[in-house]
Amino acid sequence: MALVALAGCAALCLAFRYLPMVDVPQHHAMVSIMLHHADPAWGFAQRFTFDFLGRPYATVYWLGAALGEVMPLGAAMRIVVAACTVAPLAGAQLLLVATRRSRVWLLPAVPFAFGSLWHWGFLNFLLGTGMFLGCLALVVRLAERPSRRGSVALAGLALLLLFTHFHGLAMLLVSSPALVWAYAGERGRAPWVRAIAPLVPAGVAAAAFVMLTWAQAEGNWMRANPGAGERVDRFVEFLAWGLPDGAATISLGALAVLVAAAVVLGGEWPRPTRVAAALGVTLAAQVAMYFALPLNTNTATYVSARHALLVVLLALPLLPALAGRALLALRAGGAIAAAFGVVTAGKQLACFDKEARDFAPVLDAMAPAKRVATLIFERASACCGERSFPYLHFGAYYQAAKGGELSRSFAVVWNVPIRYRADYARYPYREELEWMPGRFSPEDARHFDYVLVRGGAAQPPPQLGLREITRSGTWALYESTTAIP
Repeated sequence: MALVALAGCAALCLAFRYLPMVDVPQHHAMVSIMLHHADPAWGFAQRFTFDFLGRPYATVYWLGAALGEVMPLGAAMRIVVAACTVAPLAGAQLLLVATRRSRVWLLPAVPFAFGSLWHWGFLNFLLGTGMFLGCLALVVRLAERPSRRGSVALAGLALLLLFTHFHGLAMLLVSSPALVWAYAGERGRAPWVRAIAPLVPAGVAAAAFVMLTWAQAEGNWMRANPGAGERVDRFVEFLAWGLPDGAATISLGALAVLVAAAVVLGGEWPRPTRVAAALGVTLAAQVAMYFALPLNTNTATYVSARHALLVVLLALPLLPALAGRALLALRAGGAIAAAFGVVTAGKQLACFDKEARDFAPVLDAMAPAKRVATLIFERASACCGERSFPYLHFGAYYQAAKGGELSRSFAVVWNVPIRYRADYARYPYREELEWMPGRFSPEDARHFDYVLVRGGAAQPPPQLGLREITRSGTWALYESTTAIP
């Protein structure tokens, strides 16, 4: 039944052209740069280069580019998004199987597949979280039973995890010793050698990444470190921000009710004591990081909040297992919770896709390989939570489809492997304009061929020198009459 729910989540990602995920348009653009880098008609080679070793957040882009070689980019990226969406739940399922805990608990966690991290579009993190949990399951199996193939697979997956998201690898390195201690099938060094030694190469590579690349990290996010009370109050928001109003509270409440029912019905808790202790320590580490890490650093946002999902997923192996009629009742309740999550997300996605299709006629009217500034006055959507802003990076769909240059690109983000060339004279577009487009100036307009606008005034100020080309819904496309070559 859990596999059916995961298939339903993936199907939603495959069904719609536009998804309310903030960063996904930029991910489309990065994959397009990889696919069309050698084609001069796209204008990418003169602007971009690659640094896969120094900035190894590449697995999502490699997967998208591989699929893009055999199918249209839009279809390829929908498959990538679907895989990343179900990855955390699939990893949790593998961990439940490996630890021989009740798999029925995955069902009430299904709604959180479309939670905060998904609406942000953190594809690398989502895939990395799934890989972390899957690798943790493999660590348990290797601790119990030796396997040379398993050890080799763990070493390879750990290295791939570094190229997916550093967070997942760090969590794997931190969490593995406790589970080896709990599940070791024999005494002595053997379980440690076959389950921990394969992680050493990835650990060394991670240390090199931190020492060499993090020293170059720079960004302008406002630092934020909320107190413990605010973190408690905002847990539901951090877990499932972006879902329709009330859906997150209902889903978390349903999970709590099912857990209480299982306790009352006398479910079986994890045994022996060593196993329960190891699973408890693993969960406690996630809770501690949720409360201790900053919410924002200057280079990243939603840092501590990312652990909200892991708190839920790593609590699942600790929940009591039922049998007989009690299990059937729990499965029915979990299925209802999962169905609620999938249906709620499906309605939201259908609403957004219909709303966002106003963008397609504007994109069709744009010539290829142009310089495009995007001014998003209306970042929010009537279909999403009030704090979400899925249109922020929507202009990146132009670069993904037709090449050229964007005013704001992920190629400036410090850990993205697609980089601007050192010899490319990029216009220093101010980051504040992404959030305050009203400050766009005549000097800014001179450096772009197109200005793509969502919302705002009916007509731009005349001093900007913009000539309207087309309108569609809330979108307007202007040509800069003062653009320099």
